[in-house]
Amino acid sequence: MTIRKDSDKIFLDGRNLSELDRFVCNVLDIISKYTSYVIVSGYVAILFGRSRSTEDVDILIPFCDISLFIKLHDELLENNYEFLNAEDSFGLFSILTSGSGVRLCEKDSFIPNIEIKFVKNESDDYSFQNRIPLIIADKNFYISPLEIQIAYKIWLGSEKDIEDALFLKEVTSDFIDEKLLQEFYSSFKVKL
Repeated sequence: MTIRKDSDKIFLDGRNLSELDRFVCNVLDIISKYTSYVIVSGYVAILFGRSRSTEDVDILIPFCDISLFIKLHDELLENNYEFLNAEDSFGLFSILTSGSGVRLCEKDSFIPNIEIKFVKNESDDYSFQNRIPLIIADKNFYISPLEIQIAYKIWLGSEKDIEDALFLKEVTSDFIDEKLLQEFYSSFKVKL
């Protein structure tokens, strides 16, 4: 696999889509009909080739009204997905507006799942507003900027999160904005 940046896009040449990637693509194809999104957290490192498992993929979407959410909800259900939260569409929307996430998976399957949350704070908003198109096998994945992703994973502090951050920093070192990365380290009050 070769990682290259061209303008504002990142390409992962020679990387095939995994079963997890195809699951995420299928869900994102539906979500994209209704709203924009950004992928954050551990799945970003997996997209770049980090060899580790994950149970969930974290996706942020902007706040939407209940009618739009119901349309998205209904189409997901029609396409053989289900929400793991034991709620109807109104209950799920209430969970989202409270700042928590809702989990979506293929019907009769728990893993993998996608956790969807509304953008709720400054770092979420930055990630969403500055999302980066990542292209794998002609599929678009919109990911959070690598600089905030790396600093945030270090701030989380678990061994897995720090390993994700170090991996991302290493494989993207040719085009990471070091000054911006240092600003995020400072913002999150972390050191590497």
